[in-house]
Amino acid sequence: MTSPRKHQPTPTDVSCPFGPLIGYATPARATRRFAQGAASVTLRADRSELIKDAETTLYSYERTRTAASRWTITLHTGVSVDQVGANALFADADDHDIGPNLKARSIGVPGGRAFWIRDHATLVHLDHLLGTITVHAGDLSAARFFAARLVRQAMTAQLLEHDAVYAHTAALVRAEHGLLIAGPKGAGKTTTLLSVLQLVGGDFVTNDRLLLRRDPDGGTIGYAWPMHLRATASTLRAVPGMTRFLPAEQQQNSPAGKSTPGGKIAIEPGELRTALPDTQILGEVRPTLMLWPYRSASDLPPKPVQPAEVRDVLVRTQFFMHDPVTRVTSHRNHWLLPPDEGRTALALTGVADQLARTVPCVRIPVTNSPAMLAARVAALLDHAATRSAGPGGRG
Repeated sequence: MTSPRKHQPTPTDVSCPFGPLIGYATPARATRRFAQGAASVTLRADRSELIKDAETTLYSYERTRTAASRWTITLHTGVSVDQVGANALFADADDHDIGPNLKARSIGVPGGRAFWIRDHATLVHLDHLLGTITVHAGDLSAARFFAARLVRQAMTAQLLEHDAVYAHTAALVRAEHGLLIAGPKGAGKTTTLLSVLQLVGGDFVTNDRLLLRRDPDGGTIGYAWPMHLRATASTLRAVPGMTRFLPAEQQQNSPAGKSTPGGKIAIEPGELRTALPDTQILGEVRPTLMLWPYRSASDLPPKPVQPAEVRDVLVRTQFFMHDPVTRVTSHRNHWLLPPDEGRTALALTGVADQLARTVPCVRIPVTNSPAMLAARVAALLDHAATRSAGPGGRG
């Protein structure tokens, strides 16, 4: 009679204090490579459904099967972890906020760090020297939680190293012209985005967040930070054709829209095709026009924003990621791969300077008329495209 299979040591087990805490890990044979701009990550898993789940969320990344990546993330599910031993080993470790009501603790290990997420019974090992992130997840649910999140964090870290900056903006492409719809929470970005896509057409890039950088070939390029689209029930009711995404209790016989903690309804970008069959889902945008929407009870004309004000607002608000009055900053989680804050600040100034000089910006009211809003945006895009193509264009 054979004995039960035991943990097969990896090369790091001898030198890493957490090695004895981990049970047998099933080999990770399913794989997918993601790429975006200068960033690349290979995801490996012992369950193929983890790859499929990650692909759904990470809609904006290119996918390939081969080639080396800057980071390789390996997911092992159902791994037995000595939780008592892990709690003791990480008792005096550094604390990290890694999500809503979720903490991790970390210790330094040869070549990198180890993280213990007690609520998910999960150990994460980061090895800078090998370019590997190994996840020993307590169950399939924990592995699903980390799969897309860790890929996205590793991709984002690389883009930040190449002087990209976060932008709190929706984005679309219409007739090959890129539109940024930027502003703080509640400004009307989602309403503007969905109104344009539904009523005058275009291709979806992102609903909430973009990574912008100056293109060495000239201009500015934005990479979608992939996540589901989130919209309030009132927004979905206001825009024609969008009530189908309301949850069953609010719209009978509709697809099951999933409510998020903020009370919004989550829609995967790919699901937009049910309402917008001619819309493509893109991962990049080169802006021709920037809009700053604001809620208004009155139908006021759009108003151009001067370049000096554009630059000042973008720098002061960190591209609307920070409210200088309330001092509230949008969540940017880099617990695994923290960025160089000084470099990020310089990159923000550079992107703000370039956008202010080269991309016209317009304030536009968001009223209770999606048709009027969409028509105005289309006209502004056409005008901006004509200006940029002509001899007096800002580009």
